[in-house]
Amino acid sequence: MYGFRKSLPPLDTLVFFEAAMRHQSFTDAADELFVTQAAVSKRIRRLEDWLGVELFERAGRRLVPTEAGLYLADKAGMTLDYLDQALRALKVPSQPVVRIASVTALAAFWLQPKLKKFALSDEACLFNLSTVDDLGDLLRPEHDLVVLHGDGRFPGWTSELLFQEVVVPVGAPDVIAAIQTVDDDVPTPLLHYPRLAPNWIDWPGWIQRSGRSEFLSWPRHDCTSYNQSIGRALKGQGLALGGLPLLHEEIAAGDLVPLSQGELATGKGYFIAWPESRPLSPEAERMKKVLLGSS
Repeated sequence: MYGFRKSLPPLDTLVFFEAAMRHQSFTDAADELFVTQAAVSKRIRRLEDWLGVELFERAGRRLVPTEAGLYLADKAGMTLDYLDQALRALKVPSQPVVRIASVTALAAFWLQPKLKKFALSDEACLFNLSTVDDLGDLLRPEHDLVVLHGDGRFPGWTSELLFQEVVVPVGAPDVIAAIQTVDDDVPTPLLHYPRLAPNWIDWPGWIQRSGRSEFLSWPRHDCTSYNQSIGRALKGQGLALGGLPLLHEEIAAGDLVPLSQGELATGKGYFIAWPESRPLSPEAERMKKVLLGSS
């Protein structure tokens, strides 16, 4: 075991020395450290006595570093930088940051508008939002709150339901009007997206569970994500599967219209969850209550 307490000088002397070396002045170093000039001079003298060498040549008020001083300045400055970085990584900030993670679709269409409103309210706190769709990445222990899709059973996490999932085909108003026109014989493209989890509902799942077999022959246009399918639906490029109430604002504004008699309750829902291993901070508790109240 290293005997650091015996082999190192008092660490405060290194902090005073590093400041004096940068400023080339005891007075300026004292101003930075909120101490007197005499306190800086005393610490430097203590360090020099401990080392047995002079670190500065005193030439009136002007400080000239010796070779030993220049050598130590390089090593001490680097060491203090590393120590500062390590302590910053561990230190709990004076204003705690709530780390919240969410599935991408929910974040884009439901959560971010709610967080914006929260940030402008009297309940506001600092927060960091991560968006991922992999369940393992969502349920990382460093997250304070997670918003995710499922049945509410997440081992090691406590959860509360935000809202039940209802899936319905949606399209731009003219697209839906054309579909519901008796004379329309040109099938609208189904905007398809990859399933990133077994319990996601895609077009084959919706067709099977809703019994709407007439959609089996409709052409499909592949999209890279659920969000892209909604974006293309907004542009009138086809019919997308929309989750309710994720698309509340788009539907309320008339930008998207649900297909009549197309709603399918999946039996799943969107939940807000937090680790069982530690209590929620007051800030995370406030955010959780606001989000639950918005659902």
